[in-house]
Amino acid sequence: MNHPDAIRWNERYLLEGKQRLNRPPNHLVRQVGSWAPVPGLALDIACGLGNNGRFLAGLGWTIIGLDISLVALRLAHKEARRHSLAFYPAVFDLSKLWLPAAHFDLIVNIRFLDRGIFPLYNRALKAGGILIFETFLNQQQSQEKREHYLDPGELRQSFADYQILSWGTRQDGERFLEFLVARKPED
Repeated sequence: MNHPDAIRWNERYLLEGKQRLNRPPNHLVRQVGSWAPVPGLALDIACGLGNNGRFLAGLGWTIIGLDISLVALRLAHKEARRHSLAFYPAVFDLSKLWLPAAHFDLIVNIRFLDRGIFPLYNRALKAGGILIFETFLNQQQSQEKREHYLDPGELRQSFADYQILSWGTRQDGERFLEFLVARKPED
């Protein structure tokens, strides 16, 4: 894929991938049993090296991991096979995402933002399904690169009709993140 994002991420994972392959999963993902105790089918968006997805697969979840980096997904897939995990990666330009209706029990979106996908998450989650979302927060209220940063409270507002299980902000080094764990309403 000659997409500029694919080139950039492939180069990054060629340099850093093996060193980052076994980083611990996101703090919200580690608590998945609290939010969704029964494993099912999960979608890991912009999964990179699949650390979150492979963790979930180790708990019995079946994971579809999407990312634009073939390099990252090859490393993730190799590691998942080595541990016999149900982790199925696919190279995908997320700006062209389509998801089937009422298909996933869990959607994980960590450190990726494309507001155009929000309605797709609503469509793709089964009733009662869980959304785990965490990404960068615009603390300076700057309009520069707004497409990469949430406005304060944006996740809570965007998924206001969901049952909010956990929501807040946290600091990671010099950056701030907003997180949300929410359950899609039952039909």
